Amino acid sequence: MQIRESSYGYWSSQPAFLAVACGAALGIGSSARVPFLMSEYGGPAFLAVYLLCLLMVALPILVAEWSLGRWMRDELGAGFARLSQSCGANRHWKWLGRLAVVGAVTILSYYSVIAGWSLGYLFRGAGGFLAGRDAADASRIFLKLARDPERSLAWHTLFMVMVTVTVSYGFREGIERAARRLLPAALLLALAFAGLALWVGAPQEAFDAMFTLDLSRLGWRGVVEALYLAFFTVGLGLGVMMTLGAYLPASVPLVQLGLWVIAIDCVFGLVLGMGLLALLMGAGVPTSNGLTLFFQSFPLALPAGGVGVTLAILFYMLLFLVTLLAGATLLEPVTRFLMERYRQTRVFAATGGAVIVWTLGVGTLLSFGVTAELRLFGQNYFEWMQFLTSFVIVPVGGLMLCIYVARVLPRDQSLAVWGPREQWLHAGWRFALRYPARLGLVVVLLHGLGLLDWFAGLWAGS
Repeated sequence: MQIRESSYGYWSSQPAFLAVACGAALGIGSSARVPFLMSEYGGPAFLAVYLLCLLMVALPILVAEWSLGRWMRDELGAGFARLSQSCGANRHWKWLGRLAVVGAVTILSYYSVIAGWSLGYLFRGAGGFLAGRDAADASRIFLKLARDPERSLAWHTLFMVMVTVTVSYGFREGIERAARRLLPAALLLALAFAGLALWVGAPQEAFDAMFTLDLSRLGWRGVVEALYLAFFTVGLGLGVMMTLGAYLPASVPLVQLGLWVIAIDCVFGLVLGMGLLALLMGAGVPTSNGLTLFFQSFPLALPAGGVGVTLAILFYMLLFLVTLLAGATLLEPVTRFLMERYRQTRVFAATGGAVIVWTLGVGTLLSFGVTAELRLFGQNYFEWMQFLTSFVIVPVGGLMLCIYVARVLPRDQSLAVWGPREQWLHAGWRFALRYPARLGLVVVLLHGLGLLDWFAGLWAGS
């Protein structure tokens, strides 16, 4: 069965789609961790394993998501049902598409809260309230914002309104236009930030930490961390790339585009991460990740005066632009689902999806205030949302996708999904999904659930 035409139209060009895909993949929280992990796990040894995992695990799954979305041209649940019916597979595979949409909604719900905080910190940094602070001040500033439901709700709402407006204009007039303008701006901000951070920080120490080869420090944990990071670096398992692929022509070379996305993401992460590492090491601030890095460690490393203000503006503006691009692509799958499932207009579907996301996000911002002590098995609402998406929904979705394409689909059907370009790579792609990608995701899932550490403890005990 040939790939059908898209009833919604196509991306205006391959570079335009590349900008959108990179906007969906770029993430300060994941890609910028590469230099920090390099400094911890043997420098170039970790980088080599990470790049290998990107090529053997992330790239095949990325191409699988694009090719499936391009073949389906539907909302993900209906698309999996139609594809399964065409090859005699169980229609219950439609729940794989629904699971991806749930993951996108859940991640965007707390992404929006963090993006709202970045906007708040952008204005605080521009006003000179962040530079030159000590640890107590940095913690107080963050907790004052996070524990104030009124302010956090306002920033959260403002961000979701921006995302909704972007998606409401359509995938070309809204998401593509935003990506073509904001992605170059984000890359320039990253270069400017890294250059200034290297100038005021400790570039030699950061370079030595990243590029001093020490194989003894890699170990099994370094390999697992590289594999885990490679999967999450390019935004897989959320239905985003499948939805973006629905607007791709059949003649597009998917492997080539995938390599470009991975290359841009790697360069972005290395440049930004090296600047962050140099800044933190120059100020003697311990490295961290996630919310601690963004809102407590980074402000501690800012020097007093105009340089510190400039660094704060560059960093939080960059964080906001990256999350805005990612937020728009995360809202697109649920928008398509509501449009096709309930025959809604794009504006109504985007607004309805945003309301669902906004409501779930309220639970996250309250987790830092009035419901902070409300815990289940030691974790609050925000921690459970992170755990379910990052350690369950996303890796399970990616694993099931590998099984579906490499095992459930017959070879002739998977060849039709692959498309007319680069058919000589089809066999290698199916092999990669069947073995390195699938086995790698089993390891990612075990690692996320903490079972690898448990096995390691049993082994050490024996």
